[in-house]
Amino acid sequence: MQVPPDVARYLRGVTPESRQFDFLIGDWDVAAAKYKPDGSLLLQYRGSWSARYLNEGRMVLDDFKAFAPTGEEISSYVTLRTYSQTTHRWEMSGLAAFQPATVVQWYGEWKDGEMQIEAIGKDPKGNPIRNRIRFFLIEKDRFSWESNISLDDGKTWIAAASLTATRALR
Repeated sequence: MQVPPDVARYLRGVTPESRQFDFLIGDWDVAAAKYKPDGSLLLQYRGSWSARYLNEGRMVLDDFKAFAPTGEEISSYVTLRTYSQTTHRWEMSGLAAFQPATVVQWYGEWKDGEMQIEAIGKDPKGNPIRNRIRFFLIEKDRFSWESNISLDDGKTWIAAASLTATRALR
């Protein structure tokens, strides 16, 4: 009996590309900002980000939480990430707790010292949306992240959010 190619790839174990999110693994304290459509600051908030490996390092599961000024958790977004040897890119899916799902196809690649992610999909009302996310200025105990959106198929981009994460001392 011959082993199917997808099974053979899985049995070979973790690939070097599967380690490109190593920087995210662990617990992080976050200082974040959301922006208005005109690019001006809407609000600043604190958060936490926790990431762990699944399936012996073949997948990454991470949970981002936002906190009110009182320290109360007000939102959570969970993302599941895996590197696909078939498409040669990261494939991702996410879901926010208690919020309508945005139907999105996420994919990403490590390029020029950054993790660059793009998403194409529809918002909860069915309107097309594009998103660009990048992890950058990556160091052992900190990284930066930013998200930009386009509502006109990539003709113009709007800053949506940004953050700086520092490794938590828990």
